[in-house]
Amino acid sequence: MTFARFPMQILKDVFALVNHRYVFFVGGGGKTTLMFTLAQHLSRAGSTVISTTSTKILHPPQAVASRVMIEEDPARVVWRLRSELPGAGHITIGKSLDCAENKLRGYGPGELDYLRQADIADYMLVEADGAAGRSLKAHQDYEPVVSPRADLVIAVIGVDCIGRLLGDADVHRAERFGALLNRAAGTPIRVEDVAAIFFHPFGYLKAVPPEADVIVFISKVAARQQRANALRLAAALRAADRGGRISRIVIGELTGAERFVESAFG
Repeated sequence: MTFARFPMQILKDVFALVNHRYVFFVGGGGKTTLMFTLAQHLSRAGSTVISTTSTKILHPPQAVASRVMIEEDPARVVWRLRSELPGAGHITIGKSLDCAENKLRGYGPGELDYLRQADIADYMLVEADGAAGRSLKAHQDYEPVVSPRADLVIAVIGVDCIGRLLGDADVHRAERFGALLNRAAGTPIRVEDVAAIFFHPFGYLKAVPPEADVIVFISKVAARQQRANALRLAAALRAADRGGRISRIVIGELTGAERFVESAFG
């Protein structure tokens, strides 16, 4: 993962980071890549950034997060960050390391709020659920884990799932996805299905506080057909958003030779 080609101001503008500092990432399709893309660019632009999780994330490689702090006690996290973060710019923190899975275990919403209220960083970026690398997911009852004090939630969907057959290759917990929407395994995934799971009472927004802004990032837009599907998906999400919950829809590609992000709505 290298992200040097993006102008910081473009990322800051499209993801509304001028006015939002406590950001949670939910869904599938590249949450971790987006979180570390933003963390690296914000820190290079002079901001201090904490990245972490409210569940678990893979221990990031040094190229993505050069400083990783593992500390269970939030009070010690604050104490250490006050001395280490100004020089580092960006530090990834975790409560413990699961060596068997090479995953950092994160902090609960109350602990994250404590860290945010300590005012030790310009930005706190938090991955709030896992998708096992799939572009789409169905959430369990206990996820996503989002603080009620979050000011922005970025929901990520990988557009490459459109047209694929409903199954575990593209959908994390495909069986639950099918049960929630009454869709059979092996049927093509439609933009209407994605919009339906997004706004389902047990879907992407079920743990998002009402005061938080919501941005959808449609990722993996790496070819002309995927761009067309991304715009169709953006239209389907807008049509299904009867409560005006989504403030902006962004499409883009964060890896490969043709990296870009642009606002499709909002």
